Amino acid sequence: MDSIVANAGIPGFVYVVAGLLAFLAAVFLFRNLIWAVRYPFLFLNWLQWQLYNPIRDSWKDPRSSVPALVFGILFYSGVGPLYWLAVHIALTPIRIVNSLYFDIVLYWSVVFCDSIFEFVHPRLSYRYRGRRMNYLTAWLWFSPIRFWNIFKRNGLALLEGILMCGVDIVFPTYTMYHGTSFKGIATNIAQRGRWYVGGGDYAGSGVYFGLYRNTAEHYSKGEDHALICARVTLFPCRNSATLERALRKKIGSDGCGISSGLPFIWKSIEHWRDHSYAQWFEYCLIQPGKSGQYIRTWRARPICVLKHAIPKRIWGGLSLWVGGAGGLRVILFSWSIIALIGYLVIYYLPM
Repeated sequence: MDSIVANAGIPGFVYVVAGLLAFLAAVFLFRNLIWAVRYPFLFLNWLQWQLYNPIRDSWKDPRSSVPALVFGILFYSGVGPLYWLAVHIALTPIRIVNSLYFDIVLYWSVVFCDSIFEFVHPRLSYRYRGRRMNYLTAWLWFSPIRFWNIFKRNGLALLEGILMCGVDIVFPTYTMYHGTSFKGIATNIAQRGRWYVGGGDYAGSGVYFGLYRNTAEHYSKGEDHALICARVTLFPCRNSATLERALRKKIGSDGCGISSGLPFIWKSIEHWRDHSYAQWFEYCLIQPGKSGQYIRTWRARPICVLKHAIPKRIWGGLSLWVGGAGGLRVILFSWSIIALIGYLVIYYLPM
């Protein structure tokens, strides 16, 4: 009789294990499937970047004084700001679509998958909580906390995604890439939301990004390479070739001097790299006086960490809030603008 019961129990156990493995495989594929459909949104990302400044290809040479002259005429005559504002309004549907995909759908899928795997196979620190507990005992003991974290982290991720979606609708924001090493810097960015500010950067001291993945891949070579896919708010951004002559002369030799000398209102620098190994635009979120330090900024929010071109699990999960007080102010401002526009549309738009 016992053997019959035992034999009857084997298929049930097998079904449970098979069901669990199938669920984990589905979770893994879910994140990768969301990532796989990114191309139409990346095209919209490129289109937005292109239309905001359609003449940037003529602003590649910082040794020439022509770009600075053209920029000055366009900016101070008001033609440039008026064009930018018109394009910004026209691109509102694109910003809405991209922010929904990157800030909510993709970001949440990464957090959701990480939280499930965190429950099944928790981060390493769980293994050694309670020195007298073996791994299985610790796994069972802390499982209620991990189960609750699934709901807490996913709820907070959705809330953060919605809030930042409003920011990305009001402010021009791009999906960009940051190349670095996986261990140490990439995990620090992902787990704590802290970006490393370089000390001797070419066109400014700050955090660098590329619109194209191959740009960031150039800076993440080696076996331990990784890419951070992030939402980056460059606005207001200044092309390095349009800077005053004294700052242009510092390009390639004094990144800290460029960042500290950048005129008021400009928060980032666009620079064309023209070398045998690099022909592309790079973008620097300037951080004056922060060289060699880790910083937190609402302007750059990690969406996922890529290794071998697919999102990689981050032990402990992504940092859910990186904005600080500045981010809260921007969120309140952005959603106030959205609420005001919504009110005007509802009450004053002719029926």
